[in-house]
Amino acid sequence: MSGDLGTGEPQVHDDAAIRSEAARVLDFWFGLDAKQHFEKDAALDAEIGERFGALRDRVLATAAAGWRDHPDTMLAAIILLDQFSRNIHRGSAAAFAADDLAAALTLEALTHGYDQHLARERRVFLLMPLMHAEDGPLQAMSVEEFEKLGIEENAAFARSHRDVFERFGRFPGRNAALGRRTTSEEQVWLDDNDGGW
Repeated sequence: MSGDLGTGEPQVHDDAAIRSEAARVLDFWFGLDAKQHFEKDAALDAEIGERFGALRDRVLATAAAGWRDHPDTMLAAIILLDQFSRNIHRGSAAAFAADDLAAALTLEALTHGYDQHLARERRVFLLMPLMHAEDGPLQAMSVEEFEKLGIEENAAFARSHRDVFERFGRFPGRNAALGRRTTSEEQVWLDDNDGGW
């Protein structure tokens, strides 16, 4: 399949290779214990960086060209950009550098109905960029989509993310990594909450 990345130059994609790489991402991620998806684990972060760092960088650099045509490849691209970015670059601005693209892919996936072709536990990660977005309308959509999904624990996390965003207009837990000054109100909140998302 070919496409144009806005450079005027056609890009050729090896669909079989992309499907294989996507399967590798999905097999790894969904082969973990569910709790590992959300725990801070330096060894897991290092393993993800070693196994998937170059692939994540390539998907980001190409705006996921060739990954957008199937629910599984789209989900794998979103996991690379949203989840693996946070593992590989934990505590730095680079952890959030792919958030806009990941959110755009989620919106595109929903438009195409890709979520309807994925098991519920996989849809969680298709939707996660909405929860991570520092954007009011995307936060509202996150709550709506996670409530529709029907997994209360995830819906509760979506509501808590929305509430923090509505209160501060951003996620204070990112301030240090992004070089933002923390307000006194945010510091009080950070003292009582992890909020590292």
